[in-house]
Amino acid sequence: MIEIKHLSVIYEKTRSNPSVVAIDDLSLEMETGKFNVIVGPSGSGKSTLLRAIAGLQPYKGDIIVDKNDYRNIHPSDRNIAFVYQEYNLYPHFTIFDNIAFPLKSRGASKQEIIKIVDEVSEELDIKYLYTRKVKELSGGQLQRVALARAMVKRPDIYLFDEPLSNISSEFREKERLIIKQTISKYQSTAIYVTHNIKEATALADKIFVLDKGQLVFSGSPMEVLKSEDSFVQELFKEV
Repeated sequence: MIEIKHLSVIYEKTRSNPSVVAIDDLSLEMETGKFNVIVGPSGSGKSTLLRAIAGLQPYKGDIIVDKNDYRNIHPSDRNIAFVYQEYNLYPHFTIFDNIAFPLKSRGASKQEIIKIVDEVSEELDIKYLYTRKVKELSGGQLQRVALARAMVKRPDIYLFDEPLSNISSEFREKERLIIKQTISKYQSTAIYVTHNIKEATALADKIFVLDKGQLVFSGSPMEVLKSEDSFVQELFKEV
């Protein structure tokens, strides 16, 4: 169970910008092994929540994962994989080396690296890309490489921040199916941020609707679509 208790994040005032409350006393629970999708308008706190869970953003309140207080766990020790919109791949590495990077960083043996990278790449059908460089790949291929690099860590939690926003609509459905099937196979927990409402209902076991850093509604896709909350109805009117 992932428990968020009275979480608040404030971006402090600077010379050019006033202080901003990104997350405002947010409390929610996410079941492990489920695909949790977070939706809401720009500025609702979606990406900030992911960064707080990953340990990349200071916060007030509590983040508890399987009864472990994440405040006491260094970000590098949290078994989390973060898949970004920008992919964050190394352009001078081959695709194999990009995927293998987390394993090399922790000192895995050559045999272990080859075995795990091959296994994950076979799953995502990207072994044929091993010798290529980042600039030679399409958006869909880059997204799969970023997912493969996350998967080799065998994380307990995947954090996805708009991972398909750079992929054309004709390939997006195929790529999100790959993500869903992969996460389900390894029984990992996913927390997935998206602006795409149709994508949210297609992927989610549970949807969390945020606005101005607060939880507006949560439930299964069907429960969200049947909600009588006017904000939720407006957000999901295209579905």
